[in-house]
Amino acid sequence: MKKLLLVLLLTSSIFQACSSDDNDLPSEKNNAVRLANSTKFGKILTDSKGMSLYFFSKDADGMSACEGGCLDNWPVFYADKLTLDQGLDPAEFSTITRSDGKKQTTYKGWPLYYFINDNTAGETNGDKVKDVWFIAKPDYSLMYVVSQLVGHDGKNYTSDYIEGDGMTPYITDIYGKTLYTFKKDTKNSNNFTKEDFSNNSVWPIAEISIDKLPSILNKDDFGSIDVFGKTQLTYKGWPLYYFGQDMERGDNKGISFPAPGVWPVANANTSDAPMATVKLSEDNTLGKLLVDKNGMTLYFFSKDSKGLSQCEGGCLDNWPVFYEENISVNQGLDPSDFSSIQRNDGTMQTTYKGWPLYYFTNDNMAGDTNGENVKNVWFAAKPDYTLMYVAAQLVGHDGKNYKSDFTEGEEITSYLTDINGRTLYIFKKDKKDTNNFTKSDFSNNGVWPIVELTLDKIPSNFNPADFGSIDVYGKTQLTYKGWPLYYFGQDMQRGDNKGISFPVPGVWPVVNSDISEAPAP
Repeated sequence: MKKLLLVLLLTSSIFQACSSDDNDLPSEKNNAVRLANSTKFGKILTDSKGMSLYFFSKDADGMSACEGGCLDNWPVFYADKLTLDQGLDPAEFSTITRSDGKKQTTYKGWPLYYFINDNTAGETNGDKVKDVWFIAKPDYSLMYVVSQLVGHDGKNYTSDYIEGDGMTPYITDIYGKTLYTFKKDTKNSNNFTKEDFSNNSVWPIAEISIDKLPSILNKDDFGSIDVFGKTQLTYKGWPLYYFGQDMERGDNKGISFPAPGVWPVANANTSDAPMATVKLSEDNTLGKLLVDKNGMTLYFFSKDSKGLSQCEGGCLDNWPVFYEENISVNQGLDPSDFSSIQRNDGTMQTTYKGWPLYYFTNDNMAGDTNGENVKNVWFAAKPDYTLMYVAAQLVGHDGKNYKSDFTEGEEITSYLTDINGRTLYIFKKDKKDTNNFTKSDFSNNGVWPIVELTLDKIPSNFNPADFGSIDVYGKTQLTYKGWPLYYFGQDMQRGDNKGISFPVPGVWPVVNSDISEAPAP
């Protein structure tokens, strides 16, 4: 009996000791910051009693901007001994000393607050108050801030990017790093980043996967695009970027670089990105093509070698003019390659690399290319042509008109130019793959410069196999059917073909698809 009593006493002592130890440890429900599940918001941060915690949009730099009377409605949260629910990372919490000398707990750099009108655990009445207060969540991908814009030039700017003081709302990542759009981008198209990412350090693409968002933002407005194998976040179709020189949390220096408004911040008032008025499309046969915003194919006309439209009158019934006053492009196209001309009938026409652009009336739907190689003078507009096939009157260095056999007279002759409309010639004394003109010191290269082009795409009435290259004293000269190709140094204007009569007609013929193979050496 005494042994049984002793065992009971020992067991009781051990149980009391264990119970005493457990009471010394904080239980999950006593943690200073807890993870609660809100029916409306999902996971949210609360204090140990379940009272909701909040972020303030004006705290983008990590310091509290809520002072004075603001604190009557938004009391500070501070935990001297920080204990956390499972799923919260202690490294993401910190403490700041406020301007009033008091301490405040921060999460991911955002100071934490209560809302005075939350009366019981679980209430979230403070979310989206005045569009600057948001429930604190652990899974936000972005934050919405309100701050003074201070450019790279040190000047203050308003929301319309003119100098002045004023608070502007905008989107940052969760750590307060500002996100920007680029004015030259179009819907879902990054027109800034280079394929080798050599300019990515200046304006790095925002590679962010969206999880949860502040309630002022609509998740449907966000998407992503592929940028040379990387995934860039978009907002309302605008690709989003960081600015490489925003070094501190809350910086927004990019708004004035290189000039105010070129790289705007993004906010709830941002308009949808515009559709590109000219886009790149991929055709199974022809490769990359220029199309309008609806996907209709655009065309070049061989007779427009001088950069002015030769399609007039009845020609326009089949080949309507393409014109957009404000050209915007998608990735892979350079806006500087586009321009406008005034036609003889007074209307305007858009050009690409100097070539007026047209539609073909027999293209019935997006992607049709029925106008390609029509009459050997109409070609689908491509961004990667190295050469073009033109049809024009030959006008020699002597000012006289010449026919295709280099006798005097009027006749439209077809021949090759580079993509910029500069005429290509051969030299009658050359042999197959042999340049018999150019001197080793290139002293006569100014008269007849060799054509140093790397061939990419060519009009469809030419065979790529007919082109090659030769070494000419360390330089690479393009050849066609074995003929070395040259420019004429005095062809100063687009479309000039003066070389056909210099020094006498026919010594330097133009090049066309009918030319015979160069003779063997």
